[in-house]
Amino acid sequence: MMLNDRIQNLNALQHVLRKAEEYLGTLPPETPCAEFEHRFQEIGLERGWGDTAQRVLEMIQLLLDLLEAPDPCTLEKFLGRIPMVFNVVILTPHGYFAQDDVLGYPDTGGQVVYILDQVRALENEMLLRIKQQGLNITPRILIITRLLPDAVGTTCGQRLEKVYGTEYSDILRVPFRTEKGIVRKWISRFEVWPYLETYTEDVAHEISKELQGKPDLIIGNYSDGNIVASLLAHKLGVTQCTIAHALEKTKYPDSDIYWKKLEDKYHFSCQFTADLFAMNHTDFIITSTFQEIAGSKDTVGQYESHTAFTLPGLYRVVHGIDVFDPKFNIVSPGADMEIYFPYTEEKRRLKHFHTEIEDLLYSKVENEEHLCVLNDRNKPILFTMARLDRVKNLTGLVEWYGKNAKLRELANLVVVGGDRRKESKDLEEKAEMKKMFELIEKYNLNGQFRWISSQMNRIRNGELYRYICDTKG
Repeated sequence: MMLNDRIQNLNALQHVLRKAEEYLGTLPPETPCAEFEHRFQEIGLERGWGDTAQRVLEMIQLLLDLLEAPDPCTLEKFLGRIPMVFNVVILTPHGYFAQDDVLGYPDTGGQVVYILDQVRALENEMLLRIKQQGLNITPRILIITRLLPDAVGTTCGQRLEKVYGTEYSDILRVPFRTEKGIVRKWISRFEVWPYLETYTEDVAHEISKELQGKPDLIIGNYSDGNIVASLLAHKLGVTQCTIAHALEKTKYPDSDIYWKKLEDKYHFSCQFTADLFAMNHTDFIITSTFQEIAGSKDTVGQYESHTAFTLPGLYRVVHGIDVFDPKFNIVSPGADMEIYFPYTEEKRRLKHFHTEIEDLLYSKVENEEHLCVLNDRNKPILFTMARLDRVKNLTGLVEWYGKNAKLRELANLVVVGGDRRKESKDLEEKAEMKKMFELIEKYNLNGQFRWISSQMNRIRNGELYRYICDTKG
């Protein structure tokens, strides 16, 4: 892309690079590449070296250094500047993936927010790098998720949806199907395995149609997205990135040893196999922390737990993953500072939400949105907001609070999780809801505890956290 057929061999390339270096040294650093583009084409250099004389000169000097005295640092710097990624596919099949009114639905939480924030940042970075290299190319990012014909009031039944705040990024939904036709209803992330091979073939067809070619990078998310990404990357010959978010093997203690007991409910034999395949097939892995890879002196890392284990009666893993492999990268996700800014920044506070938030926390009305009341508004609030499933352990927090008389004297507890406004189809959520009701009755929590159904408004949720800070919570 960066050379044309006027350059036929290495000697000719070095000669042209030295001529270009000499010429660029005579130009002001900020000279746009358009002013010398035709001159460079005549000697064999096309666009892609940079958008200014200074950037082009830096690239040419890096390449000359590599040709004369190659070293790893210079090679890394040079390759880091070459424009190679223009079309990206991000896979996240499970849950209700949409931009409005889905957070808190089964299997739908932080991963949705993570991916949408990632896509906005990735598009901005791609546009900047393409511009800095002097190219006029439009990138494309596709988030591939499952199309749900029974979308229960969400946009999950819509094939193509533009990502807010972007120009070139879309959500592309592809349905699960069997020989009987399209699967219409939501399916738990633990039940998706029979559909994924056919889904991969359908996704490959849709990607080809949408991009008019192959992507340059495929990013998988969670076990289902990562196995589909592995199959696609192998089929298309494309670079693959893996983001686990959570490896279930460490979240459910002894789930390898007792996999047979858990198989009907969780299908861990499929999931652990998919995780092993994806983490070994991928070109690079993104994690949030070092502990996710290798744990600490007291705990085993999520990836480390796959080094050696046994599924009795099925197979034994003797070298599942090398946690020292350079394919591991640590990139902490952070938070959107437009939403989650400090409560001390008074001028930015969204005080028009305060009446709604006050009603949410303190109203004496009990309904499907909030259960139990807080009698003493002067106490600080212990606050948590998460999906209502076993691993998030919201019921564990409530039980701990219920048992601690001293803490109950000093603070109120507010839990946001689960949705009592509709009947859940998620078995774990239903079990956790039942347990929550039992704990409220067992410890007589009404008066010190508030259980609020999942809240979909991200902007208001940011102000909700700040309002909790106002209570010294």
